Amino acid sequence: MKKKSRAFFAMTAFCLGAVCPPAGADSSYDLKDMTQGLDIPDVVAKINGVDLYSKIIKFQFNRSMRGRNSAMDTAAKKKVIRLLIDKELVRELIYQAGKKEKEVIPPEQINAQLEKMKSAFGYENEERLAHALKDRNIDLDELKRSIEVDLIARNLLDKNIRGKIQITDKQVENFYETNKSQFHRPKSFLAQHIFIPHIPVELQKSTPVRELMKRRDELSKEAEKKINGIYKRIKPGVDFGELAKKYSEDEGSAKNGGDLEYMYAGVFDPEFDKAVFALKVGEVSGVVKTSFGFHIIKLNETRPSEQAPFAEVKGSIQKHLFMEKANIKVQEYIDGLRKKADIKLLY
Repeated sequence: MKKKSRAFFAMTAFCLGAVCPPAGADSSYDLKDMTQGLDIPDVVAKINGVDLYSKIIKFQFNRSMRGRNSAMDTAAKKKVIRLLIDKELVRELIYQAGKKEKEVIPPEQINAQLEKMKSAFGYENEERLAHALKDRNIDLDELKRSIEVDLIARNLLDKNIRGKIQITDKQVENFYETNKSQFHRPKSFLAQHIFIPHIPVELQKSTPVRELMKRRDELSKEAEKKINGIYKRIKPGVDFGELAKKYSEDEGSAKNGGDLEYMYAGVFDPEFDKAVFALKVGEVSGVVKTSFGFHIIKLNETRPSEQAPFAEVKGSIQKHLFMEKANIKVQEYIDGLRKKADIKLLY
């Protein structure tokens, strides 16, 4: 009897963000099968006697092809398929190693992670979640197993890698001195804005993408009319922050009076930057149209380009150096698992 495939539940492959589109998305587009003609067998590999099924490979391939502007020939598509197989093969190897080391994930930890995922992707509604899973031909138990695989792999790598990496203060200082140009901050600004998106947030959450695209011009005109009405309320003595709290539809900043905190040039849409840097401190812009929607911007402060002091970037450098060494250690660990494994590629 064949062993049940655990690679089907590959690490992070069926995380909720992958199997479930954001609320309101057009799932029929996500599910379009683009693997026809590639002759992918049901079992694409065997890892220590465990079958790696093509179901997850096809799913990931279709997601990777979504939105591509250029066509791919069959040879290129097959190359992508083989890369995906290799990634799932690695996840299965790590999972098997975790099981050998008796890594166990308590059910409550799996459920807690599931709840976080459901919340992050708008699937607190059990019926909506069940529908999304059914569309992708998986069930809740399979989703929970995928979370278990992810957590086991993370624990295993953490145990075998993290404790073996040491980053000294001297290494951090040397990196800063050698790469000082990387820590030169561009010009930045402190601003508030009132924002009205081209498409209302509530419609984005509840309406299929294709329908929204058909109505985009109509909705954008309504948004522009709305922001123009708000702009007429901006007069001397009026509190810009209070207007932002009342009218702005930027869920992240409205409650804080439209405060965007310090932002560097190049982070926002180019039209936004252009409008900001044309203002003097204390001035309010006219209505600014960007690819995201319409803005009214108030500039509160600017900061010139400057060299970031070592104390402020030390932590970031430590993390960067740690990740560099960790990636090397992870690759060495995976190479070791490959050498010991019985791997048969069938595609």
